Amino acid sequence: MARRPHLGRRRVAIVAAITLAPAVVAGSLTAVALAQPAPGDGPVSSVAFRFAQKAARGLAKANLWAGEVDAGALSRDATRRDLVRLMQSVLRLPGGAISTQWRDVAPGDADGAAARYVIARAWLTAADAGAAALDQPLTGAEANRAWTLGLGMRKAINTMGRFRDGSGRTFTLPPGFGTAITAREAGLRRNYPTSDEALERTDAQPIRLADLVLMAARGRAIRSSGIPSSVRALERFAIPAIDASVIPLVQRALSLVGYPYVWGGEAPDLNPNADPQAAAGFDCSGFVYWVWHTGDRAAEASLNVPDGRTTYTMNVGTAGAKIPWKSAQPADLIFFGARGPKTRDREASHMGIALGNKWILHSSGGLAGVSITYLPTYWPAGIQNARTFRALAVPPTTATSPTTSVPVAVPGPAAPAPGTPQAPAPGPGGAQPPPPA
Repeated sequence: MARRPHLGRRRVAIVAAITLAPAVVAGSLTAVALAQPAPGDGPVSSVAFRFAQKAARGLAKANLWAGEVDAGALSRDATRRDLVRLMQSVLRLPGGAISTQWRDVAPGDADGAAARYVIARAWLTAADAGAAALDQPLTGAEANRAWTLGLGMRKAINTMGRFRDGSGRTFTLPPGFGTAITAREAGLRRNYPTSDEALERTDAQPIRLADLVLMAARGRAIRSSGIPSSVRALERFAIPAIDASVIPLVQRALSLVGYPYVWGGEAPDLNPNADPQAAAGFDCSGFVYWVWHTGDRAAEASLNVPDGRTTYTMNVGTAGAKIPWKSAQPADLIFFGARGPKTRDREASHMGIALGNKWILHSSGGLAGVSITYLPTYWPAGIQNARTFRALAVPPTTATSPTTSVPVAVPGPAAPAPGTPQAPAPGPGGAQPPPPA
């Protein structure tokens, strides 16, 4: 997206969060050959991957993982073989060698039977007609697909993969759309803390072994406790017909599903021409900012532009009119705060784009990125209010619109803690409560 030079917008957003918001207590698969290279994050301290040690040691103690448990070793990129081994043990799939083989799997390969099982069910696809590519890098999209299907979430995946509004209108969806959402709503993906933001990767890139092992541990918990209510809600996804005036805006928002949550993030790249960010991705208000400020503003003249860049400015600005959140229509904005409806506008700590019928599109730290969520399963006690920015409903304002706009072109991800409502992680929009334990 073309942008005017803008010095320090991310820094201003972060300062606004610190000074103006109170502290709050706390599907389709990308082929291996098309996997994007990992970001150039260079040497990484093993401390950043200690989060996976507990999961790895727990799996090892239960005889479900015989691989690495050291934080440094867990920092490597995962392979498709790692996935097959973890799924074989956690989901109790057939194990051992097979007498027939792909051209790259020997008859005596101990992972042959599990690989055949996983590939036969299309949880993982073969690299081509005759190869399993078990020792090739595994993408985040592949991990999303394998675990959500393996854990029995196909109905939710299929429902979201057929995304359409109440009129039957279809939209252009990024690859892996259904599994990206389902994996995040199931709590299978993890958000890196602000100190390690540069380690975030899109779903199209290789997933690290640390993240894959954590997915396996969370998958094991889901297998024991059952599919979370947030995923069951996806099976019943339904929204009203979307007004023609906001269809381009909703389409842009949908194109970002699967990007990671990044503190200060407001672009699907490193944003080098504006405010450089640590990784491609979005925080809650950065997601809304990108959706509103990218596109053909002349064609969207019936929409006012939310004020500023942060949750604070968009909620206290004059460009929007307050409406009851339960009546929010597609493209209206919904705000959250620690005291729910009693939260003052300047204290809102999270925001998302309404889809109607209590569904929202948002970037949440608790969900590790951009997803679609049913409000009653997310943070119902935190809902503050909603605002509409449709010009017919809002008096004319002097809100600033961008001078440059481009068609949406998103270099996208190839896709998307069990059982509990998810709450947002911190972002420049304001201090936010941590995800539930």
